[in-house]
Amino acid sequence: MSKPTGAPAGTYSGPSIDWRSAAYLTLPRASEIAGISPASLYKLNEAGRLEFKRLAGRTLVTTESLIALIDSAEPWAPSDRGASGRAARAERARASWAE
Repeated sequence: MSKPTGAPAGTYSGPSIDWRSAAYLTLPRASEIAGISPASLYKLNEAGRLEFKRLAGRTLVTTESLIALIDSAEPWAPSDRGASGRAARAERARASWAE
């Protein structure tokens, strides 16, 4: 028996067209392009940062709003979040070695 070929589960397997030339994108396709979950797309829509349309019973993302969302992404920078916790754990480890 041969293994099925194609895209892995959970990825878009439709026709390969330039997504920027489409007026609308399905939620799974928009999710894959943006690298975020469909649930996050709904949250962004509720926040007014992404535009949805209904067509033939399907929820679609306007390509224009997805491009604007991606273009608005901030550059990544490391944060200090968790630094105090790491320092406390390191101090406890040093103290335990001194005993």
